[in-house]
Amino acid sequence: MASPALADDVSLTTSDGEMALSGELIDFTDGFYVMRTEIGEVQVPASLVSCAGAACPAGGQANIDFTIKGSDTIGAELMPLLVRGYAESQRAVVDSRTTGERQVLLTVIADEGLGEPIFTTMIEDRGSSTGFRGMLDLSTQIGMSSRRIKGTEVQALSDAGLGDALSFEQEHGIAVDGLLIVVHPDNPVDALTESQISELLSGKISNWSELGGADLPVTVYSRDGNSGTFATVSGKFLEPYDVSLSAHARIVSGNSAMSESVFGDAGGIGYVGFAFRGDNKPLGLISSCGIAAEASTFAAKTGEYPLQRTLYLYTTNAELPSRAQGLLAYAKSPAADGIIEKSGFIGFNIDSRNLSRSAQTIRAEIDRNESRQELAALRELYIDMLEWHRLSPTFRFQTGSSNLDNASRRDLLRLTSYLSNTSNINEIALVGFTDADGAFDANRTLGFARAETVLDSIASQVAGTGFDPSIVQIKSYGELNPVACNSDFAGQRLNRRVEVWVR
Repeated sequence: MASPALADDVSLTTSDGEMALSGELIDFTDGFYVMRTEIGEVQVPASLVSCAGAACPAGGQANIDFTIKGSDTIGAELMPLLVRGYAESQRAVVDSRTTGERQVLLTVIADEGLGEPIFTTMIEDRGSSTGFRGMLDLSTQIGMSSRRIKGTEVQALSDAGLGDALSFEQEHGIAVDGLLIVVHPDNPVDALTESQISELLSGKISNWSELGGADLPVTVYSRDGNSGTFATVSGKFLEPYDVSLSAHARIVSGNSAMSESVFGDAGGIGYVGFAFRGDNKPLGLISSCGIAAEASTFAAKTGEYPLQRTLYLYTTNAELPSRAQGLLAYAKSPAADGIIEKSGFIGFNIDSRNLSRSAQTIRAEIDRNESRQELAALRELYIDMLEWHRLSPTFRFQTGSSNLDNASRRDLLRLTSYLSNTSNINEIALVGFTDADGAFDANRTLGFARAETVLDSIASQVAGTGFDPSIVQIKSYGELNPVACNSDFAGQRLNRRVEVWVR
């Protein structure tokens, strides 16, 4: 389209009427208004605004097929890379254009850039809450969130007739991000209990000398209330202790800014994803019952690292454009694992590890335990742990139900494909564990029942693949080998699990 004459004034207004921008229209090209305004020269995507004024070009509308809004943890790098990965799977390339603060337009062009545009998507990363608001007002088709959707958000979408956001069809876990509590690398403090971290973040502890560190004031760095990262940290260290973030906390805009701020402040403490640690020191986490957290990708995949969080994409019950469906399927597939890891996050590809570390914990418990019944099971578990390896898929159940939760259904698909295509596994065991409530024998029986449920699910998934589920053993050790404290619901839920062992 030919450029309009210079010095023509227009007004651009968003569809909700809440934002308007007036200025001199310099150009209209590739679906963007280029304007000179009182804040400087800006580019505004035509799809997001209506144009008023004699100079408005006819048909000034960019062809944006779908929008993606929400978490900056996902949107800053991971989501654009997933779009690029999907494009490459279609023998296409991506043309990227920044259209505003925290906003980028991606056009996927066929035939490795020589063909026609396949689709265009807008990514806007202003915090997880903005994604859900965008889904609610229909301004976005895919919401990005670095936390699980809140009950109030689920209800609002349901009331608007947009479906059940917690269903397997609308909640899509794509990766794991382990959060680290970080301090300056010169800080001598190495590990803290959860309650000590709570006191630091809330301002109750204001000097590092109170924790054996230097005589240095504590500076708390945090994200704002829209951040899913803050919601995760608040749910772990503030809300359970009925405290609020320190009134003196310094608010920063993202993971990178958080990492840089802590590194530049000898008394600083903050929280970042694994990918943004930089040169800061991560603190070890000790639970209230003394279980030391393992800050590893394996523990994050199993859900047992206390500061791991799943990164989600959410959709409504409205039918997605076909290319949005393709992108979503790609983001959840094994093909995306390399991109996820390149971004510094953790994919759901299957890992294994030996159980020797856990075996040593069980060996110590054997020396302490005086129950004849439990001692026999502990000795059996100890020997098994020396002989088997554990795979990362770990199965848990919906609250009060024998149905697998969404994460377990996702892991089931990955596991059945893995088992059907891996030839060097001679034996497989599904091992049930429970929380500590109830009698030992009853818990061990319950563990067997849960493992049987998982086996039934595997059998239905591998029918016709050539994999014989009859080779799978069933084991249970009940309440032994807890991975979290049994003192609250969250810890009990983590302990109610079925692990996959191979040898």
